Amino acid sequence: MAKKPLSRRQFLAGAACAGALGALGTTSLAGCAPQQSKKGAEDQASEQTYDVMTAKPSFLEKPPVPQSVKEEYDCDVLVIGTGTAGNPAVRAAAEAGAKVIGIDKGTDVGFVPSTQDFGVVGSALQKQLGIEWAPKNEVVMQLMKDMCYRPNPRLLNMWYERSGEAFDWAVEGADFQLLESSIAEPTQENFIRPKMFPALDGYDHRSEYYPYFHGTLMTLPSAQWLLENCVRKAQEAGAEFKYELFGEQLITDDAGAVVGAYARDKNGDYYRFNCKSVVLCCGDFGGSEEMMRHFVPHAAQFNCSYTRIDCEGNQANTGDGHRMAMWAGAAMELGPYAPMTHHMGGPLGVDAFLQLNLEGDRFMNEDIPGQNIADQLSRQPGGVSWQIIDDNWRDQLEVQGTGHGYVNHYLTDEEAAQMPWVMESVFLGYVTDDVFLNGDSEFRKTGVTCQADTIEELAEKMELPVDKVKASVERYNELCDKGVDEDFGKDARRMFPVVKPPFYGVKFDQAGMLVCCGGIKCDLDMHALNENDEVVPGLYVAGNTGGGRFLVEYPVTVAGISLGSALTFGKLAGENAAKGV
Repeated sequence: MAKKPLSRRQFLAGAACAGALGALGTTSLAGCAPQQSKKGAEDQASEQTYDVMTAKPSFLEKPPVPQSVKEEYDCDVLVIGTGTAGNPAVRAAAEAGAKVIGIDKGTDVGFVPSTQDFGVVGSALQKQLGIEWAPKNEVVMQLMKDMCYRPNPRLLNMWYERSGEAFDWAVEGADFQLLESSIAEPTQENFIRPKMFPALDGYDHRSEYYPYFHGTLMTLPSAQWLLENCVRKAQEAGAEFKYELFGEQLITDDAGAVVGAYARDKNGDYYRFNCKSVVLCCGDFGGSEEMMRHFVPHAAQFNCSYTRIDCEGNQANTGDGHRMAMWAGAAMELGPYAPMTHHMGGPLGVDAFLQLNLEGDRFMNEDIPGQNIADQLSRQPGGVSWQIIDDNWRDQLEVQGTGHGYVNHYLTDEEAAQMPWVMESVFLGYVTDDVFLNGDSEFRKTGVTCQADTIEELAEKMELPVDKVKASVERYNELCDKGVDEDFGKDARRMFPVVKPPFYGVKFDQAGMLVCCGGIKCDLDMHALNENDEVVPGLYVAGNTGGGRFLVEYPVTVAGISLGSALTFGKLAGENAAKGV
């Protein structure tokens, strides 16, 4: 049975207030991470016995060539998949003078409703706002460190150097409003909001164990208008778009060069596209259970509730581009691949308050981003923890870390009423008493939050062992008084004792997965490469179909770097495909 993707409305459902950073509750959707799937014991046993070393998965078996085609098309460049990378690829190739066709298995412009964060550097819009990025080596080295130095640093350098220009190009000619800060009031339907900007007073990324680089631009209410702008510009340059077509198989000549592709419609009819080059921008493989079990077995437990669906109503990110590329001779990059599972916490986000697992034990340094919190949660009993907070929380927010998933600002209910657009938005890092403490909120009704006048009573409401919780809180308070976290090394600035009643618990469920990053080997020109790192002639990859960007762990050091690099490399792939570079 196909996993049902979420609409954006469903993606944000269950929130007490859509504007709080915790508006997604402990479903840990972050623009980002849905809930863990529930599987039966039989399925789990099957997964445990699946041998990725010896089993030959069916997705490696090339399908037969279609015996007949309904229609045939000729072009210079064929782009398969018209999303965040594919639409820029079509436009760039057309503007370079090529005859271009873009196909997609969706019904229209290939955007994901949750798409909004673009991690780009050097945009004219950023300069207009006064956003200054840290130096390239500082940013790229931190990204490489976050990912165990596995990705291609030259690709990340290229992202840093070219992404701002690519973003400006993508929005050129679109009708939008540029907001001067994260909480400025939008007065147009389409607008760009700088994320977490201005930065907190005194924030210095160099003093953080996990730094956050400010500068991400949010296209709101989603990226649809940006992608539609690329489509319009592409069509003005002569490109064609054909939707409700599934790219199924590449065509190669006797020398192994890619010279076309077969596509299928929902009626089962086939179409042949003859071209000089193909650009694959088909997204990731997180929606393919078989590919997940083969490549990333530890993450196969997660339900990838990717919000883009195809014309048949199924999840769209099923590794189509990866399979087509491998059948044509390209190779997957070396892993480990990086599931995007960043947690967004509850009404107070992923702020560094005390965390206890279901056994009542503290188990980590809480001063870490949501991606890393998810890593630790997956190793705890039941994949669940509780954030423990006392009534001093309002004064502690601005001392927290900042960035993706953090809440740094408290508004009184009166202040929030004067700025309703702030609390109606997501991921701005603001919270009110009404959002956190309202006994009629969805958080409270669903058991995500609870409140008590004593630690013992709070433990009972959380259904944790009372003695263990009491001992863990006492130990934590002792370390706070010392000013040194002898157990896990948390920054002393964020060691807040749990002493003032009432006390609050916030439940963190196991995070889910938005996409799984890991793709086809590629070079700096976006050529697909084979096992020997040789170019597969005529084949280019970009976005989540391409490799080299993210491995081991998806980095939240730069929010939205996935979209920013997809746009940048999609544009580059289209240009190079058109020029035959």
